Amino acid sequence: MKRTKALKAILAITAALSLTIAGQALAQSPIVMKLAHGATEDQAIGKGVKKFGELLEAKTGGKVKVNVHLAGSLYAERTALEAMVNGAVDFAGASNANWAAFTDALIFMDLPYVFNDEGSFKKALDGTIGDEIRVRFEKAGFKLLMVLDNGGFRDIVNTKRPVKAPSDLKGLKFRTTASPVEIAMFKNWGAVPTAIDWAEVYNALGSGVVDGEFVMPSWLATAKHYEVLKYATENRAVIGIQSLAMMKAAFDRQPGAIQKAILDAAKEAQAYSNKLDAELGESARKRARDLGVKTYAPTADEMKIWRSTGRQIWKDFDSKVDKSFLNKILETQK
Repeated sequence: MKRTKALKAILAITAALSLTIAGQALAQSPIVMKLAHGATEDQAIGKGVKKFGELLEAKTGGKVKVNVHLAGSLYAERTALEAMVNGAVDFAGASNANWAAFTDALIFMDLPYVFNDEGSFKKALDGTIGDEIRVRFEKAGFKLLMVLDNGGFRDIVNTKRPVKAPSDLKGLKFRTTASPVEIAMFKNWGAVPTAIDWAEVYNALGSGVVDGEFVMPSWLATAKHYEVLKYATENRAVIGIQSLAMMKAAFDRQPGAIQKAILDAAKEAQAYSNKLDAELGESARKRARDLGVKTYAPTADEMKIWRSTGRQIWKDFDSKVDKSFLNKILETQK
């Protein structure tokens, strides 16, 4: 009897220890978060979001582990945002144009000829305009973590012919994002717009599904699109951003220490990415020159035509663009 009682006591102690050890192991298990982004690992944006994951792990002492999926390997650019909304991933990002289906906070950025140059763009985004954009994201249910430079102004690039003025685009099939503004702009210029996910563009160009696209040099170089493109035009119509975000409700559920780590990691990774972006811009243009891509800078008179015809579509989006906010942006450049 005594031996039976002793055995029961030993078994009880062993069970209790096992539960304690299991509980400690569970408590020490990291929170695993998924990040999906369309940028490739050799782009500044790709390096930046990867750095964010590394910094978040370091700042939480390993309590948070981030599985980073780049280059559309988990979700394409548009579907990554849908996956974040649905809870399939914790972090996702996209260009300003691809946010149009989720919030109108950035739709002004799709309009052609809003910004005079890179300097005025940075001044707006780093100041009160940037603050207001973040507030608008939160009202739409998102926590905007990183505002990433995205290679400067987009170039008009194609496989068919030199483009000096809008009339030269007539009949050319151009890949666009899902942005209704971008689609309207190319229609107004006489091109035939087709919305295609970024990961599919190289094949679309090579097979003739589209003749051209409207993309930044750094993205064209890293995606090797310059291998099939022949002509580029610096019409300086649109400059935008890339991003990283999470659902605001998901952010709010995190303990205060993890929220702080997320914000701190995002701030550091954003600075890292933007510095790289500036360095990669010129090397991308050199890559284009080396591959024989002919780049054209429109004359002052030609730029007047680009600007006037580009701005003609503004009126079509009066109901979607907050005019007072747009005017505030234009005022920052005076």
